[in-house]
Amino acid sequence: MGVTTMYAASIRKAVASNDINQMKAVLEQAKKQVREQKDLAVALVELQEAIDRMK
Repeated sequence: MGVTTMYAASIRKAVASNDINQMKAVLEQAKKQVREQKDLAVALVELQEAIDRMK
């Protein structure tokens, strides 16, 4: 499985597959994406603060 942006539909598709290996792979990929997105949230706050300082 390649790198894919996780969406609820992708997760539900894995659940519906009843394929434990696919489900585990999707779970790990989703966990990784959630960890990485925390950095995105911080970066967005920094961007907003930079914009606010320019006003």
